[in-house]
Amino acid sequence: MDRRDFLRLFGATATTAAFVRPGFAAPSLNHVVVIGGGILGATLAYTLARRGVQVTVLEKSAPASGVTGESFAYLNASTKADDRPYHVLNALGVAGWHRLQIELQGALPVRLNGAIQWRSESGQAEEIFATLRRVQEWGYSGRRIDEVTLRALLPKAVTGPVAGAVLYEQEGALDPVATVEALLDQAKKLGATVRFPVEVTGFDVSGNRVRAVKTTEGEIEADAVVLAAGHGSEALARSIGVKLPLKSSKGILIHTDRQPGLLERVVFGPGITIKQDPDGHFVSSGAYQGSDAGSPLEEQGQRILENAARFFPQLSNARVAKVISGTRVLPADGFPVVGFAGDFRNVYVTVTHSAVTLAPVLARFAAQELLDGVPVDILAPYRPSRFA
Repeated sequence: MDRRDFLRLFGATATTAAFVRPGFAAPSLNHVVVIGGGILGATLAYTLARRGVQVTVLEKSAPASGVTGESFAYLNASTKADDRPYHVLNALGVAGWHRLQIELQGALPVRLNGAIQWRSESGQAEEIFATLRRVQEWGYSGRRIDEVTLRALLPKAVTGPVAGAVLYEQEGALDPVATVEALLDQAKKLGATVRFPVEVTGFDVSGNRVRAVKTTEGEIEADAVVLAAGHGSEALARSIGVKLPLKSSKGILIHTDRQPGLLERVVFGPGITIKQDPDGHFVSSGAYQGSDAGSPLEEQGQRILENAARFFPQLSNARVAKVISGTRVLPADGFPVVGFAGDFRNVYVTVTHSAVTLAPVLARFAAQELLDGVPVDILAPYRPSRFA
C-alpha cells in the first residue's frame, strides 16, 4: 500500500461521523499556551497555529530535551495488537505522519520506508505471524516475506537462520530532536512563539477556568492551556486538583557516529533493534528495565554496538557517539490521557506512551475539540476523568 492509498484509508477515516459527535460548545480561543516542547507540544503548536490560533510554547529546558529526545522514535501500530481501539488510534498516528510529510513537502526528517521483523526460531516466528494476522483482520497493512525477499530488503545484513519474517510497509521512524525543531520552526512561521528555558510555576485560576499561566518570567494570559509536558504534566495537573497518575520505564539507547547510508527501514531481528536516521546516525536499543543495570553506561552502550555489528558488519568500525539512559512516560493504565482536565473547560491534557507515533492524530483531535467544540468518540476511553 503506497502512502496516498494509506492516507485515503486512515487519514479520511479520522474525520468520519464514526469518530465525532456534537456535544461541546465551541469556545472562542485566540491564544493557547502549550506547556512542553517535546513531540506532542511541537505537533500541537504547529497544528493549532495552522488553524490560525496564536500559540505560545513554554519549555522548561530546551525543545526535545526530555523523553522525546530519548526515544527510539519508531512509528507503528503493529506492536499495539492487544487492544483494537488503541491499535486504530496508532494506525491513525502513522497515517498522520504520512500526511504531515506531504503537507510540509518532505521537510521533516522522517523515513516511512517500512519496518521489518524476522525471527530465527519457529515458535517466535509463529508469534509475529499471529500478530500480523490480527492486525490484518483489523485492516492494517502488512505481509509475510520469504527469506529471499528479506535478504533483498536487507542486502548488507547477516540475518542468520530465518524461520519467518514480516514487513509493515507503511511504518517508519524519525529523528525526534530534528523533527521537533522542524515542527516548531513551521509553527513559528505561522506566528507561534516558542519560549525556553521557562518553567511553569502555577496557574491563576478563576472558577473552572485558568486565566493565566504563572512562570519564572511572569504571568502569561491564556484562553486555553494544553499540558504536554510528559512527566511534568502530573505535578501541573495536581496543582489544579486533577489526578494524572504516571509511571515510568527505563531503557538504553545508543547513537553511533555518522555512517554511510546502509539501512532505510526499521529492523527488529532476534536480539537486534536498529534504525538509521536520515543524517546517518544509527540508533539501537537495549532491553527496557535494564538487564545490564549494574554495568557502567558506557559498557552497556559498547555491548549494544557490538551486538548490532554482528548483524551489520559495516558497524564494526562505528563509534558510540552517545549513550542515553532514557525514561518512557506511561500513564498508570498504559493508555493515553487526552482531553479536558477535571471540571476545567480550558485546560487540556495530552500525555501518552508512544507519543512519537500518536502526535499527529492527537494534535489534530485536540485542535478539533479545543477550537470546534466537537468531541472525538475514539478518544472516549482515554479521558482524564477515568482517574478521578
